[in-house]
Order: sequence, then structure tokens, then C-alpha cells
Amino acid sequence: MATTLSWMVLVLPLVSGLVLTGWPSEPPRAITRVLGIGSILVAFALSVWVFADLLGSPPEERSLTSRAFEWIAIGDVTVDLSILVDPLSVMMMLVITGVGFLIHLYSAEYMGGDRDYRRFFAGMNLFVFSMLLLVMAGNFLFLIVGWAFVGLASYLLIGFWYERPTAVAAAKKAFIVNVIGDVGLVLGAVLILRETGTLDYAGAFAGAGSIGADSGTLLAICLLLFMGAAAKSAQVPLHTWLPDAMEGPTPVSALIHAATMVTAGVYLVVRCHVFFDLSWLAGDIVAVVGAITLLMAATVALQQVDIKRVLAWSTISQVGYMIMAVGLGAYASGMFMLMAHAFFKAALFLAAGIVIHALHGEQNLDRMAGLRKHLRVAYFGMGAGCLAIAGVPGFAGFFAKDDVLASALAGGNVGVACWVIGVIGAFLTALYMFRLLFRAFFGPEPGGGYRPVPHPSRWWMSVPVVILGVLSIVGGLVQVPFGWAGITDWLQPVTGNAPSVLAPTHTTEVVTVITSSVVALAGIALAWWLFGADPARRLRLAGVARSTREVMRGGWRFDEVCDDVIVEPGRTVADVMWAEVEPKGPQGIITGTTALLRGGARLVGASQSGLVRAYAFWMVLGIVAVGIVLAIVVTGAV
Repeated sequence: MATTLSWMVLVLPLVSGLVLTGWPSEPPRAITRVLGIGSILVAFALSVWVFADLLGSPPEERSLTSRAFEWIAIGDVTVDLSILVDPLSVMMMLVITGVGFLIHLYSAEYMGGDRDYRRFFAGMNLFVFSMLLLVMAGNFLFLIVGWAFVGLASYLLIGFWYERPTAVAAAKKAFIVNVIGDVGLVLGAVLILRETGTLDYAGAFAGAGSIGADSGTLLAICLLLFMGAAAKSAQVPLHTWLPDAMEGPTPVSALIHAATMVTAGVYLVVRCHVFFDLSWLAGDIVAVVGAITLLMAATVALQQVDIKRVLAWSTISQVGYMIMAVGLGAYASGMFMLMAHAFFKAALFLAAGIVIHALHGEQNLDRMAGLRKHLRVAYFGMGAGCLAIAGVPGFAGFFAKDDVLASALAGGNVGVACWVIGVIGAFLTALYMFRLLFRAFFGPEPGGGYRPVPHPSRWWMSVPVVILGVLSIVGGLVQVPFGWAGITDWLQPVTGNAPSVLAPTHTTEVVTVITSSVVALAGIALAWWLFGADPARRLRLAGVARSTREVMRGGWRFDEVCDDVIVEPGRTVADVMWAEVEPKGPQGIITGTTALLRGGARLVGASQSGLVRAYAFWMVLGIVAVGIVLAIVVTGAV
């Protein structure tokens, strides 16, 4: 039953997306909503059913593989169209369809004024299908297929407003950067096939030990897989696409950044943890990249004035925590953070969408203030999300982030270094998120008041924000320090036998809880002093460390370095090839051959004059020439 229902979960968004795509014209909005939103709701309900079914089974019976048919058979290698239903894939199914449904529901009103209503929901459903294929695939081939489809769907959604040059550029940038990661993932899968003789998860993981622990081949496999993960999850240096992806509609930003695309890399590392467990160096590299990313992105978020870009850089930072955790072997902690992040980041994005919608497209924090009395639902969602992401005790982010940090503190020297960076990042997170909250919702309204007055949202947009806000408050109770470890126990059949799974002690948990609570409250207090108590104070301090802040505002110049090191040299080489090499090389050969044939044709054409005396002359001349040649040959032979 569980596998049958899982196939239905996978197929429903695909069918609805294809129906909407192939609809001959713009259908009535009600039909679009039924197909676009209803299919995701049913998929979520079925996912809950699958979860309940697995929950009622013994842990050792919670891993089910369902094969539809044989897809490829080459020699001894066969690849089936199959899905894997286990605690990890079911957890991702719940997050994707649950949060995805709320974002779809929100989109019904947010996108109500757009002429391409059908196209939007078709793209969103195809995106959900792609993510479900990615997490439910039973082998590396269909993981790669889902991975590629996610990149395609994100390209279509980020560039949804294709009339905007910035949206088109952002879509192309996201696609190209993700393709770089795709290359790594494909090469990693090829190495796995070469070393283990199969692309099925079960066979590949069973044969991982034969590759050799800490061998160069195993390290290459892990780093190639992580290359794909880093691109999808926007980790340094493949992170630059994500802030630009804000050019898409706000529901797209919420779907990509909260519950789906950017967490695919975390899922990939957890799914392939068997390889990373056998290569300690690969795990340390993953953890260090995650730690660098979370700290770098937090400093950039602190300087952004676009409300969506603050959240985009925040996403990069928070996914850095997840990557750091799974790199250290704290797989359950990373997945717990993934779930909590889906709740509070979706709440933050959708609340920001209400603000943007009410202000007729305005996204600049410099033109916002005092919105809490106009947009109470957005204020609730943003407030709950900020308290959760800052790690205030009792909220979802507090339990999830502390779980990650406590595991890091128990992870040896590398783990301790990551813990220190994570604590600094927690302070910066509280500071930049409450900077956003205080600047947008507190203080005097700009210009003496908003004209027109911001309009509150209808229930289509309000209900998802309220639900996600509540989940941001209570969602962390599934796993609490010194108590119930719901996520760890649930994922135990997938990760329980991993030798590097960290088990933080009570001491590390106590130290982490106290430290993270203090830094979170300190960050909020500093944000209040800078941006809440006296809104003019930030203007008086605008000259402090101006150059450093400009560098941080520009994302530490990663885009500029990329342009100087890769883009511009590539453009120069292309110009030279086009202007110099191609005309004289490949094109020169074609042009020369053409000229030779044309010259020969003209010569032959000139000889066909139509005059009998000319033909007689050429015939006599030919006979004489042949006679001379024969005479020379005969004389030489004698």
C-alpha cells in the first residue's frame, strides 16, 4: 500500500502540470486552482498516509523499493524505473508537498492579477514533481533525471516574468551554475558505476566498502557528489545564483528557498552518507564549506536593503548550517534543521510577499516602516519566523540550530571550529533578521504615511502565513534536548548504522543551549538599539566601516571575481575565436573549398561555348597532347 500511494504522490503533480501545460487556452481560474492546488493537497494527504503506514511498521521494515519496469539493460548492468520509500524519502515528501501546498494556496491570490495564471501553476507543479522524483528515486540515474528537471523547472520559474531582462539573466545564471554541479553529480555516478557495478542505491552502498576507506577514488566520488550538492544548495563558491533568483515571483522564491531546491544538496549527502562515512576527509571538507558559507552569507545579509535579498542570503547561511551538520556526520540534525527551516523560511518569504503585494511591488527596506498596524498577518508571520530563525528558546529554530551546534561541539577539532563559527553566525542571524523586522514593521511611516494605505491580504494569502507561523513556533518540539529525539529515531533505519553519527553529550547540549540563547538575545538587543529604539541611529552610523560594508553588500565580490576570472576571459577567447580563428580555420577551409569549386566550374563553363570550331580545336589539342604523352612513354620504354 505504501509504495502504491507513493507512486500516486509522484504522478499527481506531473499529470496536473502536463494538463495545465497542454491546455489550449487560458482556462477559468477555478479550474487552474483545482488542478494546480488540489493535486498538491491530495499528494500531501497521501504522503501523510504513507508516513502513518511506515510509522506503524517495525523500523527494520520501513525501507521499501517499488520497481515499475526495467528501463535499461546493458551487459550486467540494469537500471529500473523504481522508487525508494523509506524514512528519509517520506520525510522529504511531507516537507515538499506540505509546505508546497501552502505556497500554492498563497499563490492563488498573489498571482491573481497575472495574465499567465495557468503557466505559473503548471511550472510550480512540474517543479514539485521534479523534487519528488529527486527524493523518491531508487537509483542514481533517476536521481540525476530529477536533479536535471529541478534545474529546468527553476529556470522556467525564476524567469517567469520574461519581459524583464533581469529575470531572464537570473534564470540563465541559475541554470548555468546548477549545470556545473550537475556535471559533478553525473561524473560521481559514473565512478560509482565503475567501482560497484550498479547504479541502484542498495547495491552501490553495499559495495562502497570494496572501494577502500579513505581511498583517492572514494574521495573523488564524495567530492563530485558534493559538487552537485553545493550548486543546488548554493554553497561557496557556487552560491551566486541564489540571490539573483529573487527576480522570480515571491511564491517561487519561497518554494525554491524554503522546502525544495536548496535543500536537495542536504538530502543528497544524507542519502549517500555511506560514502562520506568511509572518507573522513570528504566529510571535513563538506563541513568546512558549510561553515564558511553560513558565516559569509550572514555578513552579506546584514547589509542588504531589498527585503527578499535579505531572506535569500539568509537561506544560503541557514543551508550552510545543514551542510556543516551532515558533513560532520550529524545527519538527523541536518534533516531536523531542514524541516524547521522549511517552516520559518516559508513563513518569512510569504510574509514578505504580503508586504510587497500591499506596497504594489516595493521591496526596499528604506521605503518601509510602521507596517505592523496595517499588515497584522504579515507582522505575525514575519515575527514568528524571525524569532524561530534567530534561535530564541522555545521556537523551532532554537531546537534545530542547537541540535546542529551541540553535534558540532562533539565532533572533534573540526567540529569545535565549526561550533565557534556557528555561534557567531547565530548572533549575526538574530541581528540581520531583527534588523529587517524593526525596519519594516516599526518606526514612523515613511513620508508621513503610506499613500495608498497598504491593504491587508485575503484568506488565500493569510491562512498559509498563519499556519507556517504557528509551525515556526511549535515545529521544533519533534526533537528537544534531554528529551524525545523524534527525527533521530525516525531516520535511524537510514542513518543509524553510520559510524560517524554524532551523539552529543548532556554537557555539550547544556553549553550550546546557554551560549546560543545568549547570542540570540544579544543579537536581538543590538538590532533593537540600532534599528528599533531610534530609527535615525543607523543613519548617524552610516559612515562607520563604510568600505567593509560596501564589500559585504556586494556579496564579498564573488560575482566580480567570477566575471574577471571566468566570464570576461571566456568572452575574450570567444571574440578572438569568432574574429580570427574561425574565419581562417574551419570557416577558411569551407570558404577555400567553395572558391576552388567555383573556379573549376567557371573554367569548365568557359569551355562550353557552343561553337563547333572551338570544340574541334580542343579535340585536336587533346589528341596532340595524348600523342605526345604516348610518344614520351614509348621512347622511355625503348
